[in-house]
Amino acid sequence: MPSAEIPLSVFGLALESTRGTVVTPPSHLLPFAGTLTPFRTKYRPEEARGTLEQYYRSKTVRTGCNWEIPDSLADPNYAPIVFNMFMKAVTSPSTPTNGVLTRLWTYLPTLTSDDIKSGTLYAGDPNVQIWQAAYCMGDELTVSADATSEDGATWAMKGMGRFPTRVSAPVFPAAIPGDLLMPGAMQLWMDTSSAIGTTEVTGRFIKTDWTIPTGVTYKNYANGPSGGLNFTTTGRKPRAAEATIEVELNTASIGVGKEYLTYEADTIVKMRIRLNGALIESVTPDYYSYLNLDIYGPLDAFEWGSVEDTNVTMRYTVTAQYDSTAGAGFVLSAQNTRTTL
Repeated sequence: MPSAEIPLSVFGLALESTRGTVVTPPSHLLPFAGTLTPFRTKYRPEEARGTLEQYYRSKTVRTGCNWEIPDSLADPNYAPIVFNMFMKAVTSPSTPTNGVLTRLWTYLPTLTSDDIKSGTLYAGDPNVQIWQAAYCMGDELTVSADATSEDGATWAMKGMGRFPTRVSAPVFPAAIPGDLLMPGAMQLWMDTSSAIGTTEVTGRFIKTDWTIPTGVTYKNYANGPSGGLNFTTTGRKPRAAEATIEVELNTASIGVGKEYLTYEADTIVKMRIRLNGALIESVTPDYYSYLNLDIYGPLDAFEWGSVEDTNVTMRYTVTAQYDSTAGAGFVLSAQNTRTTL
């Protein structure tokens, strides 16, 4: 009798055309250690029956699953399908100026309608059991990169879906691995009056963390005795992305328009953070694989820190707020060589 083997476990995804309508087989084999954790919420009434027994009855009143991908490699090839679940539906990229191989996937969030995608997720060991969960929605995506560590850039994500179904192992597609993103190659731009991406902060940028919530809510309606106990549909509430940066404090950082004076003056910044990978093609300009966050708002949540216990650092958080030029408070993008999802 085979046992479920952790090294043989897989995690698959297919975006749904209609939320809650299962898509099979999966369109992507994700190279991340994801989990589908089912739940069956019980109602246990308090009763007085003249004994010390607390409960006599229980009934399942709600079912579903929590899905999660813990810290894993942030891969620009998989970013487009991930961003479909956390930002908006985008099915094709653009080609940047003079690019031949390079493709740019841009996710400017839609502010007046709900167009993020749901997915059918698959998890398990194909030799033992695969679980399939429909109507999986993303709740939060986080991205981290630390130039002082020996790890690559990572991301994590989580959400909810309907109660998983046990299914026969479908055919999983081949993986589409992209480049590994190196924290030592990341870049930071911070502008106030200039266009975003004009003024680069060089030689002092240490670490960044991004938090991208979706604002998804899960609505449970009465569906009759045979309608099931999963959530019925979903909604959206307002949400704001956050980006934290850490930079060294030195003489170059205390000039007019630099970080601390910008923080002190409550000036709105236009901040671009780019996590770079390898060169895609050498044209004018050179194009690299990357994940990119543009975010707008004041520097906030100041903290002192240190690097290697020897030099002083400053940490700031930008909470996204609407920028009329961008058309949103933040924009995510990914650059790779993929022409389709």
